Amino acid sequence: MLNITDLCDDQIYLHSDFWQCDFGHGEPVKLGLILEAVDLADGGEAEFSYVVEASLIPQLEYMDDEILEEARSEGLTTDEELLRYAYESYGGVPVNIDAVQPSKASCGMSSFVARGNIGTIISETGEVIESRRFQDLSEAMSFARDFYAVYASVIFGFIDVVLDHPHRAGGTGWDRIRLMSRK
Repeated sequence: MLNITDLCDDQIYLHSDFWQCDFGHGEPVKLGLILEAVDLADGGEAEFSYVVEASLIPQLEYMDDEILEEARSEGLTTDEELLRYAYESYGGVPVNIDAVQPSKASCGMSSFVARGNIGTIISETGEVIESRRFQDLSEAMSFARDFYAVYASVIFGFIDVVLDHPHRAGGTGWDRIRLMSRK
């Protein structure tokens, strides 16, 4: 079963008992997915300036105790606050959520969910990828909840490939999950 939690106006957190990665020893680490609407207009009035970025993080019960203690030392106590702190302070493993179902392949059905258009963005790894763009925060979050969330489980069919991908800052997704979890 998919669980969806609002973290704030521009972030939702998705998790399922079936979403996990296995380091080959010990217990697997269960994962969650943050979907965040980001305005790329830099304060301008550009139309269709919102995109939805996706990042994997360990589920709260698998999060490193030091990260959780840091968050608590700042007065954060709710699960939503702890997850948001971990994501905003440590990042996550970026995922091209549009790769789950390419933008142009899903235009028919997805056009009923939110008004958007397809453009390109440069990913954290430097790749140019097709991405949906939305007029405003409301449209982006509606699409994240009603479309991306529905298809997010597909990512876990090829989670090893996602985590193997190198990052600009160095390391791979495996390294990021290991850093953020109790592994």
